[in-house]
Amino acid sequence: MKKRILLIGNDDGLPGVKVDLKNYKEYFKSSKGGEWFDSEIIEKINPSKDDLIAKIDNLKSLKLDFVIVVFSGHGGMQRETVFELNPQGELFAESRLHNIAPKQITITDCCRARSEDVSESLKLRNLVKSFSAFEGTRERYERRISSAISQDIRLYSCAENEVSHDTPKGGAYSKHLIETAMDNDSDEFILIGRTHTTAAEKTTREFADQHPEIIIPRLLTTQQLIFGIN
Repeated sequence: MKKRILLIGNDDGLPGVKVDLKNYKEYFKSSKGGEWFDSEIIEKINPSKDDLIAKIDNLKSLKLDFVIVVFSGHGGMQRETVFELNPQGELFAESRLHNIAPKQITITDCCRARSEDVSESLKLRNLVKSFSAFEGTRERYERRISSAISQDIRLYSCAENEVSHDTPKGGAYSKHLIETAMDNDSDEFILIGRTHTTAAEKTTREFADQHPEIIIPRLLTTQQLIFGIN
């Protein structure tokens, strides 16, 4: 039988994505999961849209009997489920993953949130900059917050059963979280997921027994709440 597994992930601000893909791969390679070979499993982390299209076209050309597709990461809803493939915000329609093989399983682990303002929200990446020269920081900040989907984000300075270290400059995690945001001069909008990921890495490098965690919805970048603004 000619078969393949395609694992796709966008781990931008989502530490759990790489864990998802690792767990899927280990499961499918196990006896219970079908003992797939490494050569039959393809992983794409933060792929470009063109790269993923080329890979899908290649898989179709193989005339496969069976395929499993997994996406883990950011997602939302337009006319259908859309995936955000990478930190650059490239969107990919779920339907593009269909009909790769006559027998196919597709697994999507992402948000599918829709709002009345989703069309405008998806355009913010380009539109807001045109207004930046005429709007103050407060106005731009409030406009971006207003465009975000309702969500419950939870930040933890350490994992369960761990301790949070204090330093002369404050709590280790809080110090790194704020410093990371303050050091960000490249992004107009400072996303909480990305900021946490960097701060968590810095915290654990400083204190190996402290592992900050985040619970965050897997929304499109333009639908997420921000931690700050440039």
